[in-house]
Amino acid sequence: MLQMTETTIQVDPIDPGPGDEAIGQLARYDWLVATSVNGVSALARRLAARGERGLPPRLCVAAVGPATARALVALGARVDVVADDANSAGLMASLSPRLTAGARVLVVRPEGPEGVLAATLRGAGAKVDEAPLYRTIASERAGALADAAIAGDFSGVVFTAPSSFDLWLEAAGARREALVIALGRAARVAIGPTTSLHLASSGLPADAVADTPAEDAVGDAIARALRL
Repeated sequence: MLQMTETTIQVDPIDPGPGDEAIGQLARYDWLVATSVNGVSALARRLAARGERGLPPRLCVAAVGPATARALVALGARVDVVADDANSAGLMASLSPRLTAGARVLVVRPEGPEGVLAATLRGAGAKVDEAPLYRTIASERAGALADAAIAGDFSGVVFTAPSSFDLWLEAAGARREALVIALGRAARVAIGPTTSLHLASSGLPADAVADTPAEDAVGDAIARALRL
């Protein structure tokens, strides 16, 4: 039986100021770039908190992949660019031909160090700001899920971001090494190349990598990893 559980959740950023300031000035940007469904959900919450129903009509919008694009459409946005490859490199490749010199771009992302995408866009001549609208933390169940993994309860594990791996190990505490050993025995699936590279650098390479973050692609990767 395939059972899906989550070791991380998304919450408000520690410092909401930079994100709120950027959202309050959406009309001054040429492009809004959304890098995840979680980012779109956080954007929707901030807009609702401000009493705003949607995005400025002249604002162009780019999405990292079809799932993120669907979330934006549900928010009432017109999506102008959807990455052919659902990752930062794919988004840059799809977006860059549409950018004019000096275009003002706002990237919606999680709280943390500056993202590679923003730096790459600046290198291409865009004026880029970032809106850190959420952060990822270990869920309340992360510790119990570590115990279950150590006990061999999971045949496979899907990692949706590098943080889903790192935060789970942190939540395991003194059982960290036991969890690493258990993950070495389980089939490991990465949602994309960035997560796959992180797993490989941690000594636990993915057995399968999803072609895109879409549910059917992740399901196919799970089947390959488990050899179903």
